[in-house]
Amino acid sequence: MRLFLEKIDWILFLSAIPLLTAGLITMRSFGGGDDYFFGRQLIWIALGIAIFLWLSFSDLAFLRSSGTLVTFYLIGIFALVLLLVIGGSVRGAASWFHFGIFSLEPVEPIKIILILMLAKYFSRRHIDIANIRHIIVSGFYVLIPMMLVFLQPDFGSALVLGVLWLGMVMASGISKKHFFALMALATVGFIVLWFFVLAPYQRLRIEAFIDPYIDPQGAGYHTIQTQIAVGAGGLWGRGIGFGSQSR
Repeated sequence: MRLFLEKIDWILFLSAIPLLTAGLITMRSFGGGDDYFFGRQLIWIALGIAIFLWLSFSDLAFLRSSGTLVTFYLIGIFALVLLLVIGGSVRGAASWFHFGIFSLEPVEPIKIILILMLAKYFSRRHIDIANIRHIIVSGFYVLIPMMLVFLQPDFGSALVLGVLWLGMVMASGISKKHFFALMALATVGFIVLWFFVLAPYQRLRIEAFIDPYIDPQGAGYHTIQTQIAVGAGGLWGRGIGFGSQSR
C-alpha cells in the first residue's frame, strides 16, 4: 500500500478532480433528462483514471531515448499528412480520424510528443543554448506539424503549437538578444499572415476575441454569453442549472 501511495502524483491527480466534478455537474444540469453525454463522460473519466494509474506504475525511462521520440514524432507527422488525404471533416476542418465508436484528433498527441522532444533537445544543449542554431533547429521540429495542422485548416491548434515552442524556448534560457529577435520575427510573421494568408473568417475570430461585439451573433456570441452569465450570477451564482444563459 505504501508503494502504491508513493507512486501516484497526488498533486496532479487531486488537481484534476475539481475540474472533472465541475464538468459532470454542468452536463447533468444542462441535460434536461438526457444523460447521454453525462454517461459518456463518466466512461471517459474512468478510462482516463485507469490509464493514469497504469502509467504511474510503468517504467517510462524509454521516453528518454532519442530513437523512441523520433519514431513517435514521425508517426505523428505521418498521421497529420494522412489526415489531409482521408481525414474526416468537422466544421470545415479535416482534423479527425473516425473509428466508429470514437474519434482521434492527432494534433493532441503531437503536442505531448513535441514537449518531450523539445525537453530532450534543450536539456542536452543547455550549456551552449545561447547559440542561435539551437533555436532554429528546435523551431524546425515544430514548423512541420504547424504547417500540416494549418493546412487542415486549424489555425487555433497551429497557433498553440507555436506558442508551446516559444514557451519552451524561453524556459530553456535563451539570451535577451535572441528573445527580442524572436518577438520581432513573430510580429512580422503575424502581419504577413494577417494580410496575405488568413481567411476572412479567421481574421474575424481574432478581432472578435479582442472585441466580441463586432460580431455578436457569430464569432463573438459565446464570449458575450459568458460575460452575461457571469454578470447575472454575481459572486454566488444562481444555483446549478439555473443560470440565465443556460436556459
